[in-house]
Amino acid sequence: MKLAKFAFLLLGVALLWLLLRQTDMTPILAASSRVGLSGMAWVLALYAVSFAADVASWQLTFAGMDRGLVWARRLYVIRMIGEAYNNITPMASLGGEPIKAWLLKQNHGVSYRDAGVALVLAKTTSMVAMVLFVAVGFFLVLLSTDLTGAHKTLAGISLVMLTGSIAAFFLMQHWKLSTFAATRLGRTRLGERLARVLSALQDMDLMFARFYAEHRGALCWSTAWAMVSWLLGVAEIYLIFQLIGHPISWGDAWIIESMVQLVRTATFFIPAGLGSQEGALMLGCGALTGLPGLGMSVALVRRSRELVWIAVSLALASMYSVSAATAHAAANDRGG
Repeated sequence: MKLAKFAFLLLGVALLWLLLRQTDMTPILAASSRVGLSGMAWVLALYAVSFAADVASWQLTFAGMDRGLVWARRLYVIRMIGEAYNNITPMASLGGEPIKAWLLKQNHGVSYRDAGVALVLAKTTSMVAMVLFVAVGFFLVLLSTDLTGAHKTLAGISLVMLTGSIAAFFLMQHWKLSTFAATRLGRTRLGERLARVLSALQDMDLMFARFYAEHRGALCWSTAWAMVSWLLGVAEIYLIFQLIGHPISWGDAWIIESMVQLVRTATFFIPAGLGSQEGALMLGCGALTGLPGLGMSVALVRRSRELVWIAVSLALASMYSVSAATAHAAANDRGG
C-alpha cells in the first residue's frame, strides 16, 4: 500500500512537471502575485464559509445529533483534520474518513457505526449535489460559443459517467446490496472468518434504509448545503480571476469549476489532485479565454490556500494527538 501511495504521488508530480515544462512561469507568477495578502485573506475566508456549508451538510446526516452550534463547531474541527489527511493521502478521499470516525468516538462518544453511516450519507448527498452542479455546468458548456464540439462531447460523456457512478453508489445503500453480498459470502468458509465484518455491513444497511425512510427532509437539506459548498467554489474561482486582474463571467467560472471537480473525481487516487487540478484549470482557461497560463496562476493561488488550510488543520491534529500512526490504527479499527 505504501508503494502504491508513493507511485500515485510520483504520477501527480510527473503531471505537474510536464505542465510546468510547457509553461512560461514569469507571467504566471506575476499574475498570481497580484492577489497579495489581503486578497489571499478573502480567498481563505470564502473557503472557510464553504467548509462550514459542508459541515452543515454532514451534521444533518447524524440521526440523533443536536443541530446546534456546539456540535457544528466540533464537527468543523474534526472535518478540518480529516480533510487534511484526505488531501495528503490517495484512494478516493478515504484517507481521512477513519480519522473523523476515530475523533468522534474518542472525544464525543459517537460509535464507529453511527459515524460511518453519517460519513457515507454525507458523501452521498455531496455527490448528488455535485451531479446537479455539473449538470448546470454542462448546460452552460452547450451555450458557450468559446468551446468546440469536442469540448461539449467530452463534457457530456463525463457527466454521464459521473451520474452512473453516483447512481450505483446510492443504489448500493438503497437496495441493501452490501447485505446481499454479505449473505452470499456468509455461506462460504471465507464468510465464516469475516462474520463480524459481515454483521456490521448488514447493520449499516438497515441504518441506511431507516434514515432514507425517516429523515428525507434532512437528506434534502444536506444536499442543499452541499450544493451551497459547490457554488462557493464557483465564487472562489470568480474571485481569484478578479484578483489576478483577468475578470471572467460567472458562467465561465461555473464551467471551469465543474471541469476541475470532474477531473479531481476521476483522478481520486492522486494526493490532493496534484497535477490533475492544474491541468483542468489550464484546459478550461485555455478553451474559454485563450490563455491557458491563467489557469496555472489560479492554481497557484488555490494551492497556496490549500497549504495554509492543511497546515492549520495538521496543527489542530497535533492538539488531538492525531498522527500517521493514529491514522493507520483508525483505518484498521473495526470496533463499534
